[in-house]
Amino acid sequence: MFIIPFIQLSSALALSKTFDSLPQERIVCCNWPEVTSYVPDVRFSMFHDGENIYIRYSVNEQGTKAEVVTPGGPVYKDSCMECFLLPSEGDGLYYNFEVNCIGTVDYSCRRNRTETTGADSEHMAFVKTESSLGSSPFPEKECAPYTLTVIINRKAFFRHDIKSLRGKEFKMNVYKCGDDLKVPHFISWQPVRTDKPDFHRPEFFVPVKFE
Repeated sequence: MFIIPFIQLSSALALSKTFDSLPQERIVCCNWPEVTSYVPDVRFSMFHDGENIYIRYSVNEQGTKAEVVTPGGPVYKDSCMECFLLPSEGDGLYYNFEVNCIGTVDYSCRRNRTETTGADSEHMAFVKTESSLGSSPFPEKECAPYTLTVIINRKAFFRHDIKSLRGKEFKMNVYKCGDDLKVPHFISWQPVRTDKPDFHRPEFFVPVKFE
């Protein structure tokens, strides 16, 4: 089981130092090489403080695009990082947190790809982002390696009553995609064994535990 460490932050400066001290997980599973075999260098680190989940993605890719600026928009068409989390509460509902490289968020609560309840503006406020690329949109171009930080408050899980993340067990997978890039890609942290690209497959999530 993958363990997400508990770390209590003392300041904003401590956030960067904490990420620097954590090991990085690589997102390297190229599940559909017949569709696209391109695998950018993507890594993530993750921890929590009971109230919030902190994720930092580190990305080096050959082309980067950020055109979606409206929350709830199709960020998967841009250079996009995604974390899907399923609380182990027995109801099978999961949350797909999708964020493009300038921090625009789209997320929902789902049972599968088609059965979904989108987050409203109140719940969107429980997801904070910060990108080293800033927040202004741009067409596809070459960029230096960049980082994206995503902070998910426990209240973002709006179909579940999570009082604290401590000791909670979830299932999870993490992805990087870019559907409308010149060289598209669809890679995952853990394998997804389907015939065509499809991240909305909770049977391929793996158990994780919040320390």
